[in-house]
Amino acid sequence: MDRRELLTLGVGAAAFVLAGHGPAVADLEPDAMWSIYRRYRLLIVGQRDDETSGALAGAAVDVLARFLPASRARMARAADARRVGVLIGTGQQDVAIMATENAEALFLARPPFDDIRNVPLRGLVSFGSHALVCRQDFTDRHGYLLAQTLTAHNDALPAFAGSPQGRVPAHRGSHAFFAGEAMPDG
Repeated sequence: MDRRELLTLGVGAAAFVLAGHGPAVADLEPDAMWSIYRRYRLLIVGQRDDETSGALAGAAVDVLARFLPASRARMARAADARRVGVLIGTGQQDVAIMATENAEALFLARPPFDDIRNVPLRGLVSFGSHALVCRQDFTDRHGYLLAQTLTAHNDALPAFAGSPQGRVPAHRGSHAFFAGEAMPDG
């Protein structure tokens, strides 16, 4: 290949990229910063199509920002319960507020989550019709702190925060808090 062909190929590739076309292999995390952002902030996912979920997520974030500032809690919104299930099931998010029946359906791989199997879902706090859920690998200490902080400030929440209820098993940290055990180390 001579210089002219090489130059033409380079200019063509540059024009292709500048026109908005990416390479054939795309990076799912192009800036590589999202995982770092998530490592230092607690994102609580709510739903856009469920007002109760959104209100609970917003109130939980407010309580955590005031009384557990080290959590650096922020709210993220997913379009619907299916999207929340995908985010939790694929490990893209760790904590979410879902309607109790949706959390149970995700845990049991029932519709609309029948294609998402073996999600290691655990309950942190129950809000009656909704639940704060997380992945099983969420640290025990953090689960304990979330349960402790939210239940201590029930007056700032739109629904009473209590021990996890239903078919989704309690997270180890949450279970330790509600059983009156000491805060776990890890």
